[in-house]
Amino acid sequence: MDKSQIRSEVIEAISRSADESGWANLAKIGAYLRKKEIRYGRLSRMLKEYDDVVELKIDDSIQPPIAYARIKEA
Repeated sequence: MDKSQIRSEVIEAISRSADESGWANLAKIGAYLRKKEIRYGRLSRMLKEYDDVVELKIDDSIQPPIAYARIKEA
């Protein structure tokens, strides 16, 4: 799978996993991508490759911290 196809799957994974505010838990995104047989090391590192369309945040107000991603607004 080439990078443009992976980009499309990342966007789809975030869209399908997002809550009403647009943020999706990285665990849910990862589960979707694994079902699509997309291999990655650390998901947060992979998503940084698409920082032109993906925004990341970490909620460290709870333990363990939870990472989220959303599609950047145009």
